Amino acid sequence: MMFPVKGRIRLVGSALGIGVGEDSIVCVDNFYNISKFTKEHYVIDSVLQLAKDIEPLHHFSKAVAVSHTAQRVALGFAKSTKGVVVKTDSNIAPIAQLTWQKLQISKIAYSYDDSLLATGGEDGRVLVYSADHHELILSLPPLPDTISSIVFSDDDSLIFSACFGKSATIFNIVKNTQVATLKMDYLIEDAFFYADNTLLFCVTKEGKILTYDIKENKIIRETLLQGAWLTTCHKLPGEEFAIVGGKDKQLRIIRLSDDALVDSISLEQNGITAMRFYENLLHLGYSDGVVEIVDIDEAREELLEFLDKDDLKGALGVIQQKNVFLKTLDVYCTKLESQWKEALAKAIDLLAKDQIQEATAIIEPFMLDKAKKEEFDYYWQQKEFTAKFMDALEAKNYAEAYRLSEQHPYLKDTIAYEEMESLWNKTIEVCKHLLFQDPQGNLAKAQDLLRPFTLAKCKKDSAMMLLRNSDKYVQADKEYRAKNFVEYFKMTERFPFLKDVLIYKSALLIGDQIIQRVNTLENQNEFAKALEVCKLLASMAPFKNAANSKVKIIQLKQDFSQVCKERKLSEAFRLAEEHYELRSMPEYKLLYDTFKKHEKMAFNFAVVGNGKSALDNLKDYLHIECWVDKIAAILKIAYLAEFAKNAPGKEGAQENISWKETFQYYIERYGKDEELKKVVSEMGLQHELDSIPFDGNPKGYLTTIIADSLLSIDDQPLHQHEGESK
Repeated sequence: MMFPVKGRIRLVGSALGIGVGEDSIVCVDNFYNISKFTKEHYVIDSVLQLAKDIEPLHHFSKAVAVSHTAQRVALGFAKSTKGVVVKTDSNIAPIAQLTWQKLQISKIAYSYDDSLLATGGEDGRVLVYSADHHELILSLPPLPDTISSIVFSDDDSLIFSACFGKSATIFNIVKNTQVATLKMDYLIEDAFFYADNTLLFCVTKEGKILTYDIKENKIIRETLLQGAWLTTCHKLPGEEFAIVGGKDKQLRIIRLSDDALVDSISLEQNGITAMRFYENLLHLGYSDGVVEIVDIDEAREELLEFLDKDDLKGALGVIQQKNVFLKTLDVYCTKLESQWKEALAKAIDLLAKDQIQEATAIIEPFMLDKAKKEEFDYYWQQKEFTAKFMDALEAKNYAEAYRLSEQHPYLKDTIAYEEMESLWNKTIEVCKHLLFQDPQGNLAKAQDLLRPFTLAKCKKDSAMMLLRNSDKYVQADKEYRAKNFVEYFKMTERFPFLKDVLIYKSALLIGDQIIQRVNTLENQNEFAKALEVCKLLASMAPFKNAANSKVKIIQLKQDFSQVCKERKLSEAFRLAEEHYELRSMPEYKLLYDTFKKHEKMAFNFAVVGNGKSALDNLKDYLHIECWVDKIAAILKIAYLAEFAKNAPGKEGAQENISWKETFQYYIERYGKDEELKKVVSEMGLQHELDSIPFDGNPKGYLTTIIADSLLSIDDQPLHQHEGESK
C-alpha cells in the first residue's frame, strides 16, 4: 500500500488534537473527551470528558492543543470565554484555567519546546501564556476578526497569527516587536515557518498555497489547488516538502522550492483536522474520529537498495506500491536529477524512430515529476500523430482530437489531452449552470457551447443527455426547496449531472448535520437512538455508505459490550483485534488492564522459575490468539530460570534430571536460541546441548503442549498445565 498506515485509533467525535509522548498518544475530540492510548497496541489507557452538558466544539474547531510532549492539553469551550489546561501524565485532570479572552476561544497552540501557550479568540486577540504557571506573558496587537491560525517558529522566537478578516501578523516574542503585517484576499487556516524563519508557508480556506518572504515582506508564490478547502499543513523532515490536508479525502505533498503539487493521496477518511509527527510516524486526525498512524519511512531500506543499483524503475515500484512519502527523500530526488538528461536523450532518439513504447519505458520512472513530464511531452508532440492531434486541438476540431486519442491511447498521457478534458468539464459546468438558471431561455446558449463536442463519439451521449434533461434541474430544485431530501438524492443518483450544482452541495450539508447528530448520540451511549437516525441517513443515497458504516460500528459496540459482560474473553479479544474502533471503549480498557495485571503477576513468578504459578495467573488467556506470543515469552523466562535454578551442584536442585531431553523440549518450542545457549553455558552443560543435532523451531510453542515445567525427571512425560481454559 502506497499510504503505509501502521495503526488506527477511533474516537467518538472529531479528532481535534493529537499529542505523542514516549509511551502514549493523547487525543482530544470535539465532545471534550481527552483520551490517552498506549503506543504499543493503541489501547485506551484513560479518558476524561471535561464537559457533558454543553454544546460540542465544531468538528473542524481549532480550540484544542496538545503539548509536544503530550503532558498537557489546552482547550476552549463552545460559547464560553474561558479555556482549561489539563495534565495527562499520571492521570488526566484539570490544573488551570485560561481566563483572559473576552470572547470565545477559536485557536490554541503550544510552542515547540512547550514553554509557551497561545490562545486566540473571536475578539481578534492573541494571548501568550507561560505554559508552566499559565500566567499571561503578553498580548499581541489585536486583529480585526476571529483568530483562525496561530503558529510558533521552531525556536519559539516568532509567532504568526491570522484572522477571518483576511489579515495577519508576525510578532517577535523575544524582542516583543511586530515583524510584519499581512493583508491578503484569503483566509489562512494554517501555516509554518521554515528556512531559518525567513519564509512562511500558508494554506487557505480558498484552496490557495502561499509562500511569504519575511525579509522582503511580501508574498512570493501563490498556487491554487482547485476546489479544495485546506485546513492544516506540516513540513516534512529536511524542509524540502510539506504535507497539506483539507476537508476532502486528499493528503497533498507539496514541494517547497516552487509550491508545486508533487502528489495527492486518496484517503479513506474525510476531512483532516489534526497532524502530529513523532520521529518517523505521522499521526493524522480526521473529522469522523479516526486517527491514523503512518510510517513515512516504511520500505526505506528497500528503496535505497534499488538506488544503490541505479534501478530507478525498481525504486518507483517501491514508492507506488509501498510508500509514497519515499519520493521526498533527498537521496531519491538527487538520483532522479542526475539521470534525467541521459534518459531523456535516449527517449528522444527512440521517438524519432517511432519506438513509442520503448521511449515511454525509459522515462517512466521520471513521470511522477510534472516538470519532467512536460519536458518529455514537448518532444512527444513532434511525432506525426501528435502533430495531427495538436492541429485538431488548435482548430477546435475536438471530434478529430478524440478520434486520434482513441486510435493512439498514448496521446491521453499528454498535457494537451488533459487540457482538452479540462475544457470539456468546464463547458459541462457552465451549461449546467445556465440550464439551472433558466432551462428554456438558456437552452440555445448551452447548445452552442456544447456543439464542438457533440461531434465527438465519446462525448456526444453525455452532451445530448444534458440538453434533453433540463427539466430535471427544475424538478430537483422543487424537491430540495420542499425539503424532500430522500427524493432529491434519488434524482441525483438517477441523473448524476445534477450533483455538481451549488444546490447539491447545500443538500450535502444536511446529511453532514445528521451525521453529527449520530455522533452526538453515540457519544452519549444512546445506541438505539443513533441507529434510528442512521435509518434516515441511509435513505439518502450519498450518505448510505456512511450510515451503514456507522450502523456497523454501533452494532459492533453493542455486541462487544455484551460479550464483555458475559466474560467471553476469547470472543471479546478477537473482536477487538479485528476492529480497532473497539479499543477506545472502556470495556476493552478493563479487559486489557485485567490482562496486564495478570501478566505482571505471571512475570514475577516467571523470573523465579515458577512456570505453574505463572500459568495459573494466565489460565483465562492461554488460548486467546492475540496473547499467545506474549504468554510464550513469559513461559520462556520461567523455563530458563528453572533451568538455572536446578543447575547441577546448586543447592536445592532437583535430582535425576535428563538435561538433554529437557533441552530438547525447550528447543522444540523456542529453537536453539542465544538465551538457551547462555544459560546452558553458565550451567556447565554445553556438552548436553551440543549433543542435540537439531535447531528446533522458534515458533514451535504454537503446536506443543503448554507445560508447567520442561524438566525431564526420571523419564516422566511433561505435565500439561491443568488450569487451561478454552
